[in-house]
Amino acid sequence: MIDFSVRNIFRSLFEGFSLWRKSQNHASLMDALRTRIIFSGVCGIVMFLGIAYRLVDVMIISQFKHIQENAYPQEEIVQKADIVDRNGELIATSLTTASCYADPSVIIDIDSTAEKLSKIQGMPSCEKIKHKLQDKKKHFVWISRHVTPTIQEVIMDLGLPGIKFQKDYKRVYIHRNLFSHVIGYTDVDGVGTCGLECQYSDKLREKRSLNKKLITTLDIRLQSIVYEELSKAVEKFNAKGGNAILMSVDGEVLSIVSLPDFDPNNLREIKTESMFNRNTLGVFEQGSILKILNVAIALDSGSAGLSSVFDASEAIHIGRFKVTDFKGKNRPLTLAEAFVFSSNIASARIAQKFGPTVQKEYMKRFGMLDKPILEIPEIGHSIVPVNWTETTCMTVSYGYGLAVTPLQLLTAVTSIVNNGRKIEPTLLFGKPKSAHQEQIVSTNTSELVRELMRAVVCFGTGKKAAVAGVPIFGKTGTAYKRIGRGYGADGNRQRITTFLGGFPKDKPQYMLLVSLDDPKATSETFGFATAGWNIAPTARKIFERIIPILYDGAVAEESPLKVTKYLKLDN
Repeated sequence: MIDFSVRNIFRSLFEGFSLWRKSQNHASLMDALRTRIIFSGVCGIVMFLGIAYRLVDVMIISQFKHIQENAYPQEEIVQKADIVDRNGELIATSLTTASCYADPSVIIDIDSTAEKLSKIQGMPSCEKIKHKLQDKKKHFVWISRHVTPTIQEVIMDLGLPGIKFQKDYKRVYIHRNLFSHVIGYTDVDGVGTCGLECQYSDKLREKRSLNKKLITTLDIRLQSIVYEELSKAVEKFNAKGGNAILMSVDGEVLSIVSLPDFDPNNLREIKTESMFNRNTLGVFEQGSILKILNVAIALDSGSAGLSSVFDASEAIHIGRFKVTDFKGKNRPLTLAEAFVFSSNIASARIAQKFGPTVQKEYMKRFGMLDKPILEIPEIGHSIVPVNWTETTCMTVSYGYGLAVTPLQLLTAVTSIVNNGRKIEPTLLFGKPKSAHQEQIVSTNTSELVRELMRAVVCFGTGKKAAVAGVPIFGKTGTAYKRIGRGYGADGNRQRITTFLGGFPKDKPQYMLLVSLDDPKATSETFGFATAGWNIAPTARKIFERIIPILYDGAVAEESPLKVTKYLKLDN
């Protein structure tokens, strides 16, 4: 029986309300749990994706990048430092360029790509490009180095997949042929192959050297003058070539020219014979120039004096050969006359006075038997007699039997006239000088040799090298070139003519060596092809142009010649 009492009614209502509240709380709880579950799930998914991405990055993406990087050249292209002359004038520099390369792995149509590129002027042939693109495993191959901006624009307009550009540097030589042998050149990668570019290739490529410059002892003004006058002489006398070195008495090379030469900016047209540096690689018998060393040995060793007399009236017979004079005096000559008139006969007799042992010892002291030192790799070694006999002693006295480079000869003579202090030639400006200079001859010998060389310019074969108002001193030399075992017949002889001298006589500051290889006689030289007729006037022209640059004012007045009293000049 149902109880409808008020008490029961309120109880029922309360219990119903309680049940309703419980149901409401349960729904809220379910919503909260659902929200938390969803949030946790999202967080879990995000964490999983993060971990998964990292794993993919480490195991796949980074490895792919590593492979690509390794496929590209690892050698960094470095801009080389400039090379300048002693006055800071630019000789060699590097220009920023763009080089074209390809990634064969992403190129779809090799034939089409190669064909389109090959049609652009200056690009390789179609077949060459195809060959470069064949290996699909590669990611980097050069197509063309140092392309012009115009070509770069044309290639970019083609929009070829896998064809890209990289920043590059091209070596440029401002004065083209002017310094070709001494400065040298680099390959397409900027690595020096000869000259100073080779000797200091690594130093020039160092990053810390980028803002520094390699300062040379060279002078563009002097180099231009020597180059121009030597070129004119080679052409005028139809010579095979020529060479010249201008040096200060402390060994700084101001100018060095060798002809024929080449343009280091255009390597494709370089001829083998043009690469030969006659000054440092040309090992020749130097002829009468060696008479400078001969009289220096005689005077310094005390074997003879300026007034000593040597019979030059007859030829000297050595086996089946005989020593003769070109336009000889045919009379006894003093040592001074023997030198000034360039007598082979008297020179040989002078050498007999001191003998082969003393001669060889002095030649060693002069640096004539060793490889010379200069900051380029192209250096030749002298050719020294195996047995230094009495005959060798006689022939060396007038320039045969011992072959040396022009650099060696100039260094030896400069050392002798520089108060007898041995010098070391250099191409580097500001190079520290040796604290101790070897004394190879006495200062008195040095003075006498300068006097004798001045007399050659005043009265002997060097008269055409004279410059008014400037005490030039020097010596000419004509050496026949060896052809096979001999020196050719009279009508078929090839010769090297040389002038070696300097100024001023009393306190020499500059020395010049200039030579021609096989000059021909002209109507102007009256059929003669000897040094006094071709190379002496060439030296004068060089002196006349360089002296105003090297001297701001007048050259100091010359002291009177002391050797004239030992010369008979009326014959």
